Amino acid sequence: MRENGSVPKYATLPDPLPHGARKAMDMFGANAMRGAIIRTLSAHPHGLTSGQIERELNASYQTVFRHLKALVAEGAVLVDEQVNQGRRTIYTLDREAVDRALTDYRHYLFDAE
Repeated sequence: MRENGSVPKYATLPDPLPHGARKAMDMFGANAMRGAIIRTLSAHPHGLTSGQIERELNASYQTVFRHLKALVAEGAVLVDEQVNQGRRTIYTLDREAVDRALTDYRHYLFDAE
């Protein structure tokens, strides 16, 4: 996300963010594309390929793949390689990991010792 809160041209989100969500993202410096990937995967519990996510978000493959790789490394997204007429990688959201991360951050903000 750019300083003015817009998403770069190569990463257009399918739906405009509600005002409250945009304000929270700006407040915490959250990445709009990672949020969009998490939101998209939460709507598809059986998972999607990177190409399907790319098409849903109308973003470049490189952008989606870079953010997926980071989300996998952080444990928010799980990878399942399936053999079905070749190899395809299915990405699914680990909702519990995302919930834990949000809870941990909330505790960090409000439960200072």
